[in-house]
Amino acid sequence: MYLKPILSTLCVIPILLVTSLPSDPLTAHDHFPLALQARGSNTTFSYCPSQPANEFYQRSIFTNFVNTLYGEKNVTKAFETYIAVDLIEHDPFDAQGRAANEAKLSAIIPYASFEVLRHSFDADIGFIHVKVDELPEPIALADIYRMDGTCIVEHWDVTQARPANATNPIAMF
Repeated sequence: MYLKPILSTLCVIPILLVTSLPSDPLTAHDHFPLALQARGSNTTFSYCPSQPANEFYQRSIFTNFVNTLYGEKNVTKAFETYIAVDLIEHDPFDAQGRAANEAKLSAIIPYASFEVLRHSFDADIGFIHVKVDELPEPIALADIYRMDGTCIVEHWDVTQARPANATNPIAMF
């Protein structure tokens, strides 16, 4: 008799916890006030330094990062908003840190022709599969990112060109 009201209350609690987070991470400053960082006379919102975040919220942040970097091709905004200053970079030809990688990609992404084929996020890892238009044939690119809370802190990338003797016409895309 007393168990039914208790069980119905417990069933509502997880729904309240999920719905209490903003659906749009761009309004996260209401939930993560420490994420605002002053830069000169402007105040730019940043998810770094990291704040605690659940996987649902991380997925939303990651999706916005993908849209900003790969959709809008706005490298500066993507890096200042989502990437840790001390980014761990695993590309053997790139330097460590946000500034070096932002500078490199600012010279490439705005001018590159590519298509994001898919992206996903699970646990604290996000990936993007990209078809990059190169001559004579496109190449496949996989970018892998690790998040710590609200901030992207680590990056790996893998590229693959279609070999001349390839037998599978759809293997890469």
